Amino acid sequence: MKLNTFLPAIALSVSALTIVSTAAVAQAQDMRSARADNTRATDTLKARVPLAQDRIAEGRRSGKLTRPRAEQLKRQVSQLQASMTRLNRTQGFVSAAELASYNRTLDAVDVELDRRGVARSYGNDALPSAEMIAFQKVDARLRYRDARFEYDAQNCALYQGKARDGRIQHERLLSESGRPFCNRR
Repeated sequence: MKLNTFLPAIALSVSALTIVSTAAVAQAQDMRSARADNTRATDTLKARVPLAQDRIAEGRRSGKLTRPRAEQLKRQVSQLQASMTRLNRTQGFVSAAELASYNRTLDAVDVELDRRGVARSYGNDALPSAEMIAFQKVDARLRYRDARFEYDAQNCALYQGKARDGRIQHERLLSESGRPFCNRR
């Protein structure tokens, strides 16, 4: 008789414990996700700081910024960087609100530099690929007419050109380490 009254109480306690532990797991996953998002946002902001500093220096060199204004902008960016570093050391992270404030500051610097005609850097997108460097080396050596990239049956990069005798010639392009440039299908 007493067992019948305890069973529902035990079942209710176990179900409540399961709900609480499930909620705790979900909350921990949300916190990990938020921490990862915050880390990505912080890293993005850290990458923007040297770009802004380079643009300010370029604006000064090109004469599009006066020395006093360039100094003001450099001081603003340096203070932002120092504040971000200090917060990261003391708190272990930079909050979303602080990141938003820092991003607004860098956006304002970018807008001013854009308005004054200071060019933006687009990274290394204009650098030749390893395949292109290999192609240029082979082309400098062979000097075939109508030279171009081709791919063989294994999907490896080739130099193709017309030799002096009029025949189409192929040569596999190799990396600095001597490996062919092949794409997996």
